[in-house]
Amino acid sequence: MSNYKFLIMILALMMLVAGCSTKKVQDAKEPQPLVGIVDMKKAVQSHPKYKEVLALEQEVRSISAQAQAQQAAMAQSAQKTLSLPETSQGDLAELNKAFQQEFTEKMSLKEQEINTRLAAKENSIHQTLSDEFKVYTDEIDKEYQPQIFNLQLKLKTVQLTKEEAASLQEQLETLQTQRAEKIAEKQKQLNVQMTEKMAPDKAAAQQELEAYSKQVNQEISQKAAAKQEEIVKRNMQTFSLPGNTAQESGNGQQQAMMKQQELKALQDWIIQDVNDKTGKVAIESGLEAVLTNVTVNVSGVDITAAVIAECNK
Repeated sequence: MSNYKFLIMILALMMLVAGCSTKKVQDAKEPQPLVGIVDMKKAVQSHPKYKEVLALEQEVRSISAQAQAQQAAMAQSAQKTLSLPETSQGDLAELNKAFQQEFTEKMSLKEQEINTRLAAKENSIHQTLSDEFKVYTDEIDKEYQPQIFNLQLKLKTVQLTKEEAASLQEQLETLQTQRAEKIAEKQKQLNVQMTEKMAPDKAAAQQELEAYSKQVNQEISQKAAAKQEEIVKRNMQTFSLPGNTAQESGNGQQQAMMKQQELKALQDWIIQDVNDKTGKVAIESGLEAVLTNVTVNVSGVDITAAVIAECNK
């Protein structure tokens, strides 16, 4: 903005010079106007407040660079954060898979333990029932085997009529059927006893397995929750912004903007002060016009030193 003002001033003064030059060509005998020349750059840089400008410029550069670095860190962290959910989900999926496998293995071992205990109990009961069954069949055989043997013997050794043989055969089959039915009935009773005797153990085993399943599930759930929290914390620490970077970046940008405004106000004030001092010197010197940063061949009085001296008073 300050350069723009300078440019307007230069153009205005150049137009004034051009007008004066044309008038000189038309009337060479008229006296030349008294023109002063000021090196604005030199006057500004020699101003007593210019050191403050340099200091502010350095502050603005430093604060802007810091804010840009913080913005870059934010952008980098934000980019990494975008991949956080995928990374976390992958870790959590592997974690859940491992815990499911652990649950399955523990339940399988528990089932084997319970089944082995039930099998031992069943074998013990089966042995008892088998002994009872043997005693029963022995009693049945004592009752039926002699009768069956006699009938079989008669059928093989005695000359019988067809009708007699058929009658003995019918008696034999009846005895064999009765024997078989009684043994089958006993076997059925023993099977029922086996079921009844094993029922409490199987019910207890089922309750034990269910309780163990709840216990393991609770233990693994707690372990999984702790691991998930650990993964989330680790990822958050990995991808989180350093300190209060977002807030610091915002503060840095605001500080840079404030310093730039302060710098511009100081520059404007210095330029205005130089202009004021230039006008004062021009009036005191009886000059009709003052040119700044002259690049054309114009003769005039260099009042730069006088202006600088006036600014430093």
